[in-house]
Amino acid sequence: MFDTQVYGLRTVLREHAMTADLRKSDPPMTVRRLAHLGGVTVHVVRNYLRRGLLRAASHTEAGYQLFSTAELHRLHFIRTAQRLGFTLAEIEEILRRSRQRKSPCPLVRDIMTRRLKETRDQLEHLLALQMRMATAVAHWTHLPDAVPTGNDVCALIEAIAASEAAAVPQTTPRRLLGRRASSEKPS
Repeated sequence: MFDTQVYGLRTVLREHAMTADLRKSDPPMTVRRLAHLGGVTVHVVRNYLRRGLLRAASHTEAGYQLFSTAELHRLHFIRTAQRLGFTLAEIEEILRRSRQRKSPCPLVRDIMTRRLKETRDQLEHLLALQMRMATAVAHWTHLPDAVPTGNDVCALIEAIAASEAAAVPQTTPRRLLGRRASSEKPS
């Protein structure tokens, strides 16, 4: 957790330094320059433009879009919000509220509170899955490989299903019982 916070702080400081360096001269930026300074690809910038997350400040006579440092700041904001888990649709709403001079903070708190609960729930499910997987691997170390016969598909998975049903002796495939019994006999 601490490493993530330090990484996040380093990223914000680096982005701020890039923006500050740019403000010294403040020339308009092309899509390519904006992407480079923002640490993203040109395709990402164009996607954000299509979605209305970024806006060109002006255009050249040849039709190239030019961007101000405000858009670089906005690009950094978008990337930070994404690293916090906000979707592009949520970021669009946050930016819309900001443009309307309405505080997006209550929305941000609500989304983050909900997302934190969802993440905790997912983590609980993943930890339970990890335990089931570890149990399966431990159980499988004692089972031989078997060729499917009849309606069964994979003896290893079927053995787990049987053990979860607490009916291992009655439902363990016969081919497994036969092989295990024959592999345990001395040669």
